[in-house]
Amino acid sequence: MNVLGFYADRMEDIAFRGKTEKCLLLRRGKSMSPKTIADGKVIVTENGTDIQNGELIERANTGEKFLIIAKQHSADCVQMQGRRINGSFALVKFVDNYVNHKRVGTTARTVATDVPTYFEDINAAMKQYDAGLLQTTVKKLIVQTSIPVDLLDRIVLNGRNYQVVNVDTARYVNLLEIQVSEDNRK
Repeated sequence: MNVLGFYADRMEDIAFRGKTEKCLLLRRGKSMSPKTIADGKVIVTENGTDIQNGELIERANTGEKFLIIAKQHSADCVQMQGRRINGSFALVKFVDNYVNHKRVGTTARTVATDVPTYFEDINAAMKQYDAGLLQTTVKKLIVQTSIPVDLLDRIVLNGRNYQVVNVDTARYVNLLEIQVSEDNRK
């Protein structure tokens, strides 16, 4: 018996890819910050889990969804970090229009809607101290790699338009971290 045997009464069903597993969900860290309590969870499960990095999981009892951003194996269990899905967006690509081989304008085409994401706002202090942020960045989003996002695409989030200024494929396994700025294009 491993450590999860002691917490059998606190284990809950987690759904992903049409499967379910029993997991123990704990809040991340010792902080009392609302962001730490609500957005980050530690998920502990058996070693033979099918849950992968980048997986979108859902708590069966509350319907809350999380993206798995990190996974670590130990001798008796697997510990994962999850970020709560706190929004969804539409992805818009701009396609050039041609007449007789001359570019005459662009058309906005929505290629994905209701894309689940974890996003956070960027403030001035983060711009000052974090060299990884671009000057124009106003939000960072974490999404699954199945989303066909490119630089200069438009993301419509909470009724506002944002332009993709950076797509980081290396920060998280099987996830993309997208930096966006305000988008004033028509």
